[in-house]
Amino acid sequence: MSDAAPIRSDLPYTRIYGGRLEEFVQRRDTLARELRSSGERDAANAVKALRKPSRIAWALDQGAIEMPGSLAALADAAADLVTAQSSGGDARAAMANLRGAIREFTERAAEASRNAGYRIEPGALVSAVHAVLGRQDSFEQLRAGCLVEVPEAGGLDVLSVLPMPAVSPATSSPPAAKPGTSRPTADEREQAVRADFNAATAALQASRKEMGAAQATLANAETRLKAAEERLRAAQAEAGAAREQLEHARRRAKETAAAVEVAEKRLAEAKRRLSQA
Repeated sequence: MSDAAPIRSDLPYTRIYGGRLEEFVQRRDTLARELRSSGERDAANAVKALRKPSRIAWALDQGAIEMPGSLAALADAAADLVTAQSSGGDARAAMANLRGAIREFTERAAEASRNAGYRIEPGALVSAVHAVLGRQDSFEQLRAGCLVEVPEAGGLDVLSVLPMPAVSPATSSPPAAKPGTSRPTADEREQAVRADFNAATAALQASRKEMGAAQATLANAETRLKAAEERLRAAQAEAGAAREQLEHARRRAKETAAAVEVAEKRLAEAKRRLSQA
């Protein structure tokens, strides 16, 4: 499913994308056959065209499917940050709330992934959530539980995800500060948002570093597996040669035993004739 593919309300995405990753194709093709046999050819073709997700995208889908409340809290936190940034609210608190919502969702997604057979650390999912929040189409796919690929992104950009709240003419002027309170200046608000943005970017970089270490471990494991498989193939070839030699030796022993039996009979016959001479 490409980024541009629309979300269809008539497709049971959670049935296809929920569950073990290695069983995705089986689930998809089974549903496509069911739809086609019931005459729903258009829906069957749409299901058949769905792509298998990457492991990280699949993990986020599990969180969206199994823990919809956590995903809803994440969407609300993103909306609150947009509102705070556009209306002069407490952007720092809103950003902190969003970071907490991201942490909560990634932990839930990691837990759901473990239950479905894969161990994925929450830290490896944080940067993926940042990237998804920066793309409207990717975020909508996640909300439907059918995210296929995590988009590339340099950092958190929730302002491009949710529409800015409408401001009526009657309330377009900045709200008056309450007596006894000092409202942050525009520079202070900008500095606060920038600091939180930098913190989110640093978290993203840390997550990418962790992902790099995990990929290196995976590559090492794949190399060791390849070497072990090569040794296994060599051992199997050696065992095959040994079995062939054994069969040859058995045939030779059987042939030799038959020759000995014939020779013994000839000797006995010769002895009999000699005794009668």
